[in-house]
Amino acid sequence: MATRSRARRLLPLLTFVALGMVLGSLLQLAFFRRLDDHSHTGHFDNDQEAADLRLGYVKPEVISWKPRIIVFHNFLSSEECDYLREIARPRLEISTVVDVATGKGVKSDVRTSSGMFVNSEERKFPVIKAIEKRISVFSQIPVENGELIQVLRY
Repeated sequence: MATRSRARRLLPLLTFVALGMVLGSLLQLAFFRRLDDHSHTGHFDNDQEAADLRLGYVKPEVISWKPRIIVFHNFLSSEECDYLREIARPRLEISTVVDVATGKGVKSDVRTSSGMFVNSEERKFPVIKAIEKRISVFSQIPVENGELIQVLRY
């Protein structure tokens, strides 16, 4: 009996919260559209910029705040993955471990990956530039402060 009473009191509150969330989202959308109409520009310099960022496709999922772990689903398109595989394939090298005695990299039966880094010439390619820009926007780190893209195959 007590649970029914609580449920009856909670139902209007939950309905109010849900409607508030929906209305709030619609008002935000209307506000952004009005801004676009008045400025005669979108949020980005051009449609290509929005396409490069894969807006609407990338879905962040927070795994943990401490330490900060966020999975970005659909961060790369299938075409971008194929492109990276193609430029990486001829230059993949077996990953190494550090030899404690010499401090040099040596092959190991434990490591199963092979990898390569995108070079400075490849960084000029439009696909690579788009990926680096997306990394910059989502990580909030300028492209020039980022590291080279590394492709690993396991």
